[in-house]
Amino acid sequence: MRFHPDLHLRDLHWRDLAGRLHWPHPQARDTRSVAASHTPSEDAEIAKATVYVSVATLVMLLVVLAAIAFGQEAMHWLGVS
Repeated sequence: MRFHPDLHLRDLHWRDLAGRLHWPHPQARDTRSVAASHTPSEDAEIAKATVYVSVATLVMLLVVLAAIAFGQEAMHWLGVS
């Protein structure tokens, strides 16, 4: 991950930091925060996509863990050690 050379952590809030980590944006070099350049509808779409990806990842993880647990129980029932 590359950081902007003018990034000073003591001068930034977390939202500003998150916005600046996505540099280089040509329009962002003159502004204080990249996050302010997004419209509310774009922010809502990004938040919705983040929630969908997080839920899909959680469901996939639960399915994998359930399959592992079922496999271990099946091996126990079959007497495999």
